[in-house]
Amino acid sequence: MITARKVYKEIVDMPIKERERLFSIIARVGFEKEHYPHAEVFSDIRQSPFTIKEAAEYFEVAEITVRRWVKNGILKYNRIGKNIVFDPDALKVFKQQKQG
Repeated sequence: MITARKVYKEIVDMPIKERERLFSIIARVGFEKEHYPHAEVFSDIRQSPFTIKEAAEYFEVAEITVRRWVKNGILKYNRIGKNIVFDPDALKVFKQQKQG
């Protein structure tokens, strides 16, 4: 009989690269089939600011696209020193608007 404990142990025993591949597949399949609504997946998203790189990953676009949105005033941002950062809640709203 397959149990959660056995599956967990097998996952822990996997090489790190295989674990990363497994979690990537789980995430991709979950989003492809729309098993989970956006709000459910991202409701607990961290509250620290996102960098340009992290925002690009979140939107699944190139960093240059995020920079263009900033330059054109499409995406709200803040500065911490010389770094451009984004409020997680503003990113959620922006992504929902782009999807809708």
